[in-house]
Amino acid sequence: MNNNHRLLKLSDRGKGILMSIGGVFVLSPDSLLIRLAGLDDYTLLFYRGLFPIFSISLVLGIYYRGKLVEVLLGMGAAGILNGILFAGINISFISAIQRTSVANTLLFLSSAPIFAAILSLIVLRESQRLSTWLVIALSLFGIVIIGWGSYGSAGLVGDVFALACAIITACSAVLIRYKKDIDLVPSIVIGSFFTACYALAQSPELVVSSTQLVYVGIIGLILIPVAFIVLTIAPRLANSAEVQLVYLLESILGPLWVWLVINETPSLNTLIGGSILLLSVAWFAQHTLKQESVVTEPLG
Repeated sequence: MNNNHRLLKLSDRGKGILMSIGGVFVLSPDSLLIRLAGLDDYTLLFYRGLFPIFSISLVLGIYYRGKLVEVLLGMGAAGILNGILFAGINISFISAIQRTSVANTLLFLSSAPIFAAILSLIVLRESQRLSTWLVIALSLFGIVIIGWGSYGSAGLVGDVFALACAIITACSAVLIRYKKDIDLVPSIVIGSFFTACYALAQSPELVVSSTQLVYVGIIGLILIPVAFIVLTIAPRLANSAEVQLVYLLESILGPLWVWLVINETPSLNTLIGGSILLLSVAWFAQHTLKQESVVTEPLG
């Protein structure tokens, strides 16, 4: 057999980065679908919490072959805590995007890698590579350009919720990294349950039209399960800050979907800053995958 062909095998870090890229592309239409659904906070939160309970439980039930309850109990306090954090991400994200622009919401969410890097250093004693800090700095520069002139606007409350979402997201990523020996994917089911219960307690009348049901169905049955399963697995493989760094791509992809579908034209600042952000993360991903690839010889 011809052995001239060599295979490239990714390290765990490379796999984590690659998974994150896939996850952020799946999640990117989320903001657009929220806009199209046009629902109030609590109705949106209820269905955003309800649908993933069924879809993720089905996937986990097949994967664990009927041992889902045992796995849920086996997560212990870490599973409950991550479920609470997941519910917090849901609630703060919806509260933000309903009160400020998509661009502003995703802008503040882009601070998550900074918080993840700081928390990783404090909690995990996990220092960041020079390339990671470089891309964080370049990304922040792009983020500042995107948000230039939008600070202090009427959406201040929404901005605060978005910042809270970034902090909670970073906490969840670090917790997942800290407890990487435990499968915390089932904690998304717990967090979704908490989200739905919170919304139901606030607003028991949750009527939606068939069109709105389609939008929230896509969000809850496809986008949220796929993206957050990836976001829960990836930090077990790669550094928490690096995973969050890749998810910065949503800051440009989210507004891009909104622009293409409902003609919410981005400003020149958004285009310039977004380009810097996109190129920075693209370089980081390419550099990491190349660096972490191991050449192996095929069998035979």
